[in-house]
Amino acid sequence: MISVPRWFSGGIAVAVAVYTAAFAVITIAMGVAPMANLIALGLFGLAFGLAIARTGQASLPVTVVVGGSGLLLPLLGSTGLDPVRDSYSSGAWYISGVACLVVVLLWRRRAVAASALLAVLLLHTYVWGGFDALNGYGVFAAALIIVLMAAGGWAVVKTEQHLASFSDAQRETLEWQAAQDAYHHERQVRLATTARLASGMLQRIATATDGLTDEDRAECRVLEQTIRDEIRGRRLLNDAVREQVMAHRRRGAHVQVNDDGGIDDLDPAVVEPLLAQVAQALAGIASDRIIIRTAPRDSDKALTVVGMSSDPIATALGIDDDEEQVDLWLELDRPVVVR
Repeated sequence: MISVPRWFSGGIAVAVAVYTAAFAVITIAMGVAPMANLIALGLFGLAFGLAIARTGQASLPVTVVVGGSGLLLPLLGSTGLDPVRDSYSSGAWYISGVACLVVVLLWRRRAVAASALLAVLLLHTYVWGGFDALNGYGVFAAALIIVLMAAGGWAVVKTEQHLASFSDAQRETLEWQAAQDAYHHERQVRLATTARLASGMLQRIATATDGLTDEDRAECRVLEQTIRDEIRGRRLLNDAVREQVMAHRRRGAHVQVNDDGGIDDLDPAVVEPLLAQVAQALAGIASDRIIIRTAPRDSDKALTVVGMSSDPIATALGIDDDEEQVDLWLELDRPVVVR
């Protein structure tokens, strides 16, 4: 987005003000109502200085001072001029002064005050010298230039808004497309992994002539749970973790792998070392129940691994014991993401 530098717009305003002040000084030197023009020049300098001092919307006191000074300029500046015999070049510098203040008010986001000031200049000139004065003193031309400038500024602002809106929409579209591509890529990876894991058993089922053995049925249950892991486990799975999880299930352990989205904001390169620690921890336990789960995003932990077993004595005696002993409690810290 292109924006006009403050020094450029401020420099143009100062150049117009300097021209106006020089014209006023020449008018005073020519002896055209010197006292009235001197007072008008002082008011113009005060109003312009206050208006140009800052950027942004002008405060109400500044707007009142600039507007009031602009209202007095035509009354004071037209003193000593004949609306029929004289013209702009005869000393009507106040028209440039009012036009300059109107532009500065527009720049300071006081469009209502600027419009009122321009309307007063048109009305004063018409009452003072009629339609011929509006044309002969260049008031029509000044008003037309100001209107064109305001329209151009409005068009630029609207264009910038539309460009910003288009840019936001384009960025959202790209983000959505990236998310869709990532989703489809992950789905393809999951499908490929599932096919790789289940292909051997599916071929065995297809070629079996005497039905499935008990070992085959047990393996099918393990594969069915493994396929569920590809849906529920998502980023908690890599080849090492899959191998350990299947090994524990084959020996009869109950394993849960739940990815609740707590590590979605982490880079895969950061997650891999965590999964390596999980696989290493799983290799050294013989628990009856194992839970692998991500921690919430606002936690300082990334994921948790818990291994629990029933009391072997109570099991041997046939006693129901709801309490389980914890064989493993592993909490892995969330890596610090450097942005």
